[in-house]
Order: sequence, then structure tokens, then C-alpha cells
Amino acid sequence: MTRRLAYEYGIANKVNVPDPWKRDKSAGKDWLTGFLERHSQLSLRTPEATSLARMTSFNRTNLGVFQKKLEEVLLRYQLTQSCIYNLDETGCTTVQKLPKVIAQKGSHQVGQVTSRERGELITMVGIICANGNALPPCFVFPRVRFDEARMMKGAPLGCKGLVHPSGWMTSSNFLYVLQHFVSHTRCSQEHKVLLIMDNHESHLSIDAINYAKENGIVLLTLPPHTSNKLQPLDKSVYGPFKTFFNQGLNAWMLQHPGQCATIYDMALLMSSAWDRAATPVNIKAGFRSTGIHPFDIGVFSEEDFGGAFVTDRPMANSSQQSTSHEPDHARQQVQATSPDYEHPSESQSAMVPGIAMGVSPEVSMSTSTSEQPRRVSVEEIRAFPKAAARKGNSRGRRGKCMIVTDTPEKAEIEMKAKSKISKVKQVKKRLNLTADEDGTKRRRPTKKDKDKDGSSSEEEDILQSEKLLAAEFNKSSDFSEEDFDNVDIDFVDKVPEEGDFVLIGIDPLKGSKVHYVGQLISDMDDDDDEFQVSYLRKTMKSQGNCFLFPNTTDEASVHKDNVIGVLPKPIPQSMKRRQGYYNFSFGFAGYNMR
Repeated sequence: MTRRLAYEYGIANKVNVPDPWKRDKSAGKDWLTGFLERHSQLSLRTPEATSLARMTSFNRTNLGVFQKKLEEVLLRYQLTQSCIYNLDETGCTTVQKLPKVIAQKGSHQVGQVTSRERGELITMVGIICANGNALPPCFVFPRVRFDEARMMKGAPLGCKGLVHPSGWMTSSNFLYVLQHFVSHTRCSQEHKVLLIMDNHESHLSIDAINYAKENGIVLLTLPPHTSNKLQPLDKSVYGPFKTFFNQGLNAWMLQHPGQCATIYDMALLMSSAWDRAATPVNIKAGFRSTGIHPFDIGVFSEEDFGGAFVTDRPMANSSQQSTSHEPDHARQQVQATSPDYEHPSESQSAMVPGIAMGVSPEVSMSTSTSEQPRRVSVEEIRAFPKAAARKGNSRGRRGKCMIVTDTPEKAEIEMKAKSKISKVKQVKKRLNLTADEDGTKRRRPTKKDKDKDGSSSEEEDILQSEKLLAAEFNKSSDFSEEDFDNVDIDFVDKVPEEGDFVLIGIDPLKGSKVHYVGQLISDMDDDDDEFQVSYLRKTMKSQGNCFLFPNTTDEASVHKDNVIGVLPKPIPQSMKRRQGYYNFSFGFAGYNMR
């Protein structure tokens, strides 16, 4: 492709080319060899396979969302490097990737022994800290029952073993991983930590989010399909880890002739590779290269977003600009903080497709000056590919970058979970009706069957907590039923300020709008138009007006558009046993209160 492009470039600029070039419509091999010799900074490389989703998702827009939320968390909790962690899973199999060997020339088949054709998958969960420390890893074995004596043979003290038939991470196992994380970091409500991870479904269960909030873990998810650029583990740890693991497994096979490596040998091999790869130098390099710590919004240059150029086009029926470039003010901010920042028109417009990005301008085959006649540029001969305009009926991404432990995001996840449960129940009911119409005989449902058809453990926990709060209040309340009738008092006509109680509306992607009562703990930030809010929880029945602060402090940033109005001051409580409860003379009947 490069040789043909060189021929087309010469013809377009009326350069005399040899006759073999005209005959083959391509430059010769000797020209390509000479071109590489003249420019020693260039070489032939085998590109790494990168999916279209990863190539196009890493753009200025997605990066800006992540960096804004990261900065918000760092400033809100004043986190140091010893409080910033990254978690991710990686898989290893019982069949190693074979290294290159020296063999006699002319040999058509060169083989080396492996345990089997296809290996069994063991998932390892790695957790690293920005100060260079690494936690003992967790392992998920493809079994139903956990045999610690055999599965954890040779593993260092502190490692955690889990099982699942598939060997993959699940929501229930991730809760055990969080418990393992808390036991080693000693985090709490007084000592909060930040845990950065991808937005896999197993990481976003309600049980895991509640456990994280109770133990002072702030969960921040990466934008979809950007972990290869923004995850420290992927940048500098898991690459050496896989190399050391394959070396160790290959050495094990040579030292144990006639034996097959099984899952019971993996804990020792994976732990040894983890100790060699998760070094302070590698860990700190990963956090530094992603701009997480030290926090740096200018760590990525325009060349890093070159893959998103293909899908850089506006949305249908929208005035939104490029999806792979940030607004002008954000671009100026990056330019001010990064001295190496270059505009794409200066560094990429003269690039030749097929040659690595980052080539200096003198390597380009066109040098246009005011004294020379205009030359046809390479981009004019073979323009960069461009995707077609987006369709208006796009469903959008399933995941997004978010602070999972904040109340708005948590409420959205709860709504999705309840909607999924409702759909499953409808499908089961439809299947039962179909079977009855077909005359299929059924056995009498047992208590176990009813439990399976009921709500999930996550929904039961939510309902149970609400019942306990209501029961606690009923034991200590002297209010009559009439005190909680829906009164008709409007909002207070004033500008919200620190200390006011306000009504907040959260509009999730799916489902109806939900509402919360919160107290402003700071005035509005003029730069972001956001308030800092501490949320309350409803304690009585659905039409009650009584709220209290939860045991676990729930604070988050709320945009001014989500603040519906200022509530009247709560009715003061005279009895000691009712201190901490807030009763508002306001009609909440038309709101979906939480």
C-alpha cells in the first residue's frame, strides 16, 4: 500500500518515475528499502489488533467526562496517593503461550508440549495503589466447590480463592473481593478510598454498592471501551504479568515431563508472576501514564485520539460538534498545561497512511513553501476514511463513566435492577400460562419454587431496610395519622443557600423520575452550577412526610436544574427519642419519594 501511494504521489505532482513503476503502478522494493534507510526513525511494525469500539471510544469527550469526575472525587474527599486504587480482572489458562525457539533451517514443523489443546480459565483480580503497593490477588477457579488445600497450594498468605463454574467474575464473588479489599486497606467512613474500575455488570450490583458506601469506598467507573488507555493495570502491569506467567508455566512443563498442568498448579504460578510484575516502578508508571496520579489532564496528545478520527462526525439532528475533540476552552486548557500539545493540522495533515504517527515533517514527501509551486498533498490523493453520519435511532452505549456510590447513579442502577426483575417475572408468568393452555401437567409448587420466583436478594434487602426504618420510627413516634396527611404548602420563594432543605429530582435513563430530600452543605459553585448536598431518607409509609439522615453519610454534587425548590423548615422535635427526625409541612403526594 505504501509503495502504491508513493507512485500515485509522484504522478499527481508530475515527477518523473521509472518505467517499472508505470508498468506495475507501484514503487519498487528498492525504493522502499532506501526510504527506510534514509529515515532511521521508521520501521516496519505489526500493529496490535484493536477493536473498533476501543479505537473510537477513546476521544476527547469521553476522556473529559472521566477527568472531570476524577477531579471532583479528589477534591471532595482530599484523597492522597495512598487512597487511590485500581481494580481489574485478567484471565490465565492452563495452556501457555509458547516462546520462540531455535530450530534447524528447513524444518516445517517445530512443536513444543502443552498441557492440552485448550486450557481451563482462571480469573485473577489484581488491585494496585498509586503509592506503588499491590494487594494480594484474588483467584476465581472454574469449580462449584472450593477446595482451599488444593486450589491455593503455594499461594502467598493473604490471597483469596473463589469459585464459579465458568471461572468468570460474578456479582456475588465481587462482593467477596470488596471484603478482601477492605480487610487489607482498612478503609472506613473516616478514611475513604477511591477504587477505579471498569463498568462490567458484575461490579455494579446493589449489594456491592451498598457495601462500598458503608465501608468508605468511592467507586468510579471508566468510560466504556477505554480501559486500554485509562486503566493503570492494563498500561503497565498486566503486560509483564502475562509474560512472566507464560515463562513460568513453560518452565513448569519442562521440569515435570509427562505431567499436565491443572488449575491446582495455577495459584503458585500466577502469584509468582504477580510478584514480579506488580513492582512499585511499574505501578507508579501506570498511574502516571493515565494521568490519574499525579492528576494531569494534558497527559494525552492529539496523536492518541487519531483512531477516533474515523467516527468524528456530528449526531443526526443535533448541533453537537466533534465527538473526539473537546470544546475550545477545554482545548486551550490542555494546551496550556501540556507544552507538547500540537494542533492536528500541524502534526497529522501530512502523514502518509501506513506509516506510524509521530513522524517529523521533514520525513513527509511534500514540502510546500511560498517559493515553490504548490504540491498535491498525500491527503488529497488518498483521503482519510470517514464513517457515515449517525442514524437518529441510535440506542447509545449501555455503560458510562460515573461515580457509582453517589445517590443519583445508585438510584439509576436500582431502577434498572427492578425493571429487569419485573421483566423476568412477566416472562415466567407468560411461560406458565402457555404451559397451562397446552395441558402440560405441573407439580405443586414448593416453598423453594416460590422463593425462586420471588424478588432477588438485592430487592429484598432494599425492602427490608425500608421496613426496619419504618418500624423503628413507629416505635418512637407520637404522631397520629392526621399529622402525616398530605398538606398543601408550596415551596419557599427564595434562592437555595447553605443549610436549606430542598427537593431534588433525578431523571434516570429508564423508568420514572425519583425524588429525594437533601440539605445543602455548600452554596452553588459558579463554575459548575452545582450544589453539594447531603441526602435524607424517607422513614414512614409512602405518603409520610418524615425523613432522617442515614447512618452512612450520603453526599454528592447536584446540578441546579435538579433542585426543584426549597422546602419549609422542618417541624422541631421536642422529645429526645425523636431527635434526628425531620417532619416537613409539605405535600409529597405527587412525588416519587425515596
